[in-house]
Amino acid sequence: MLDTTFLAARPVMLALLLLGASQCTLLSCTGGPESVKNPAEVLSRTGLSRETYFDAIDAARMRGVDDATKLALRRMIAGEGYAVDARERAFILLYEVDRAQLIAAMSNSLPKMSDISWRGRVCVLIGERRIEELVPTLIRAWAVPVPGFFEDAVRPERAALGAVVGEDQVSATLVRTMRESSPMTQANLRARCWELLMKNGSQTQLRALLADPAAIADDGMLLDIARFSAALGPLPTTREEILWVRKLCEPSRAAFFEAARAATAQMPVARRESLEIRALPIAQAASIRRPQLLTASESELFEEILVRTKERKKASPDFTGYGSGFSETLYEQRDRLNWADLAGMVLALDLLSEEALLRHVFETADRDREDRTTEYGGVIALDSSARGELLEFAPRAKSSDLRYESPQALFDALYTGLFHCHNHTQKYDNADFSGPHLGDFAFSDSARCNGLVFTFLSADLLDVDFYRHGQVVVDLGAVLRPQG
Repeated sequence: MLDTTFLAARPVMLALLLLGASQCTLLSCTGGPESVKNPAEVLSRTGLSRETYFDAIDAARMRGVDDATKLALRRMIAGEGYAVDARERAFILLYEVDRAQLIAAMSNSLPKMSDISWRGRVCVLIGERRIEELVPTLIRAWAVPVPGFFEDAVRPERAALGAVVGEDQVSATLVRTMRESSPMTQANLRARCWELLMKNGSQTQLRALLADPAAIADDGMLLDIARFSAALGPLPTTREEILWVRKLCEPSRAAFFEAARAATAQMPVARRESLEIRALPIAQAASIRRPQLLTASESELFEEILVRTKERKKASPDFTGYGSGFSETLYEQRDRLNWADLAGMVLALDLLSEEALLRHVFETADRDREDRTTEYGGVIALDSSARGELLEFAPRAKSSDLRYESPQALFDALYTGLFHCHNHTQKYDNADFSGPHLGDFAFSDSARCNGLVFTFLSADLLDVDFYRHGQVVVDLGAVLRPQG
C-alpha cells in the first residue's frame, strides 16, 4: 500500500532542501573559510552570525583581499549591524593589508560612532598599534559628548591618545596640533584641542602660552583669547565659548567689552578670577542697575532670592522614566550655585517685576500657545534705558510644538544679552512640563549661557525657571499676568 504521508511531506521537504541549498551557495553553511565563495558579498551583509563573518574574513586573508573586500571591511568597521568581535577581525585585516583605507574609515566614522561597545574597543585597537595618523581623529572624537560615557570616567579616546603619544605627552600633543592646524580649514580641530586642554587641567600651560607674544603672533584665535583673558579674566572652556570670546573682541562690541571690564574690576579678585564667560553680561547689567551686586556675598544674594520667591507658586516637571533625585528648589541647589547664578536670578526677578517686559512675555506666551508649529524664544536683555526687554527671534526651523530652534541672530544678541529664553506654553495648565527638559539641558551644556523658561500654570500665571549648564535649575516661582 502506498505511504501517502511520505508523499504529502515531499513538497515541504523539497522546499526546505532548496532553501538550504540557496543559503549554502553564499555562506556554505559556515563550513569554514574554504566554503565561502565570495567574502566581499558575505561581509557586506549585516545581521549574520559571528562565525559566518569569521569564515569570510579568513577566506579573504587566505586568497588575498581585493578592492571589493576592502570596501566591505571598511563598512564593517565604520557601520552598524555587526558583532564587535567580527568588527575587530575586520579592523585587524584591513590594518594589515591597507593601512590608508583603515585610517580613512576611522577618520570619518569615529567621532560619530554610536555603538559604545565598539567605540571603546576600536580605541583600544588604535592605541595598541600606536596609529599616529589618527591622533587628530581621536582628539575630535574625545571632544564630542557621547551618551553612555560619563564625564568623570576616562574616555576611551583619551586613553588611546595617551597610548599613542605617551601619557606625559598628551597636553603637548594637543598644543602642537592646535598650533600646527590651519586656522582656515581646521578651525574646528583647533577649538577642540583648546577645549580638551581645559578639560585636561592645562589652564596654567595655556595662560603661559597666551602670555608669550612671539608664540601667538599671527594666530587670530589665540590673540583674541589672550586679549580677552588679560582684560576680563575668564578662559573659554568650550568651542562655543571660544566663538563667544571672539565675538566680544569684535569692534562692534567694544562698548560692551569696556563696560564688562569696568564692572569686573570692581569685584573681589577671587570672584573675578573664577568667573565664567556667561557671567559678563550679568556683571555689566549689575553695574548699571544694582552696582552693589558686584561685591555682595553669595549668602546675601541667596537670602534675597529666598525671601522674594518664598511665597510664589512653584511647579516641578514630570521626569517619569528618567530617574529620580532631580530638584529645582533653591535650597537643594544651593551648593552648586555661584555668583553668576545668584546675581543672574536677582536681576531676573528685578526685570520681571517691570510691567512692560512682563506684558511682552505674557503676550508672546499667548501667541505661542496658539501656534502649533514651534515653541517661541528670544533673549532677555537691557534696552538703551537699562530697562528689561524681550528680543524675539523666529526659529531657525519649525520642527515641533515642543521645540525651539535658536537662529544665529539670537546668538548674536545673546553674546551681550542676559538670558536665552523660551516658552513651555502649549496649554494654560502645563505644570508637568515646567522648567527645562532634556533637550534644554543639552542646549545649555553646549551654549554655556544663562537661560529662562516660561511655563503656563494657568491663564494668568507663568512659572519662571532659571537654568544653566550642568543641569542646574532653580524655580523662581510664578509671575502674575498684568491687569488690563
